[in-house]
Amino acid sequence: MRKMTQANLEAAFAGESQAHVRYLIFAEEAKAKGLKNLARVFEAFAYSEYVHAKNHLKAMENVEDAVANLDKAIAGETYEIDEMYPKMHDEAIKAKERRAATSFRWAMETEKNHAEIYRKFRVLIASGRDKSIGQKFYVCSVCGYTVESEPPEVCPLCSAGKAMFREF
Repeated sequence: MRKMTQANLEAAFAGESQAHVRYLIFAEEAKAKGLKNLARVFEAFAYSEYVHAKNHLKAMENVEDAVANLDKAIAGETYEIDEMYPKMHDEAIKAKERRAATSFRWAMETEKNHAEIYRKFRVLIASGRDKSIGQKFYVCSVCGYTVESEPPEVCPLCSAGKAMFREF
């Protein structure tokens, strides 16, 4: 693939991915204000942006190999843990931007869980044991902390209660 096309696909993927998440957040805010029809519009457009992002990603790289996908996920999480979030957190602390520093710290700590879970799944998937994975996952809706099997009574990162965990 030509460099320009690859760069354009990467930029389009990033933009569409950001729009997808942004619109989902806008939908949550609209719902919280009782604007259900506006929320529905944001949700519909968020899905459209997701479709665009998915198409761009598939044009850029092979996403059909589960083990390769896990390897990419592990590499991404490891980069965030080792390089991206520590630097961002330190810069936010130096700038006295507490909200940003907290957001970066929560993300960095959560990514550690993600990387470990991905590593465990990689072993299982590579040995053909997807069906042996049956536990549920719970994600804190305040900070993103992720746990297997059962949510804690209190989130170890942000102190949110058990009710704030979403089941997957």
